[in-house]
Amino acid sequence: MTYRSAYLASALAASIVMVAPASAQQTDWSKRVTQSTMGGHVMGNPLARHKLTEYMSYTCNHCAAFEKESHSPLISNFVNKGHVSFEVRNLVLNPIDLTAAMLARCGGRTRFFGNHRALLMQQSEWLKTFQSASPEVMKTLNEGTVPQRLKKISKAAGLDVLMKGRGFTDAQIDACLADKTAQDKILAMTEYARTTLKLTGTPSFTIGDQPLAKVHSWTALQPKLAGLPR
Repeated sequence: MTYRSAYLASALAASIVMVAPASAQQTDWSKRVTQSTMGGHVMGNPLARHKLTEYMSYTCNHCAAFEKESHSPLISNFVNKGHVSFEVRNLVLNPIDLTAAMLARCGGRTRFFGNHRALLMQQSEWLKTFQSASPEVMKTLNEGTVPQRLKKISKAAGLDVLMKGRGFTDAQIDACLADKTAQDKILAMTEYARTTLKLTGTPSFTIGDQPLAKVHSWTALQPKLAGLPR
């Protein structure tokens, strides 16, 4: 082999060594967010073999616990493996829940999971704020149009402050609370959960649209996911 040939062979081998690790890098599917036909937000591979869906309420303390306990292991052990996608759908329980659900959708699909996590991680704080609102404030919550009522609830709970902390303006927050299309999607998901799936509590889960009986926590869900074929 000539000196030139040996040099080229060495350079080629080095380039292969440098490229191989990059090509083997795992896709971060948690950054891929789409919307389902139902209007829920889907994290992960759109072609995942298994489609996990959570039906949740923002005023449900068990839903907040699920978010806290499942967040890292669900993403690293399942979503980022590419064989499980994770969709969040609403099962609205009350007006403050609807208000939070509307705000979670602010900023479009790319902002959803950040909003979703922030609302749940600060749930105890804004629920306490809402519960300590004055009788005068509480008395006005059922007055006005639906957007006006949601805006009052948002202020009474300090949800507007939470969303401003995430970079949203007053005008953007008001627009989210007045979004009739988003409201219709949230209420349709709730109706589907109650009427078609017969779900009675939150959080509840389905895989491939099949409800998982007696599964309402990460502790109960994790073994079900671990048993799924890849």
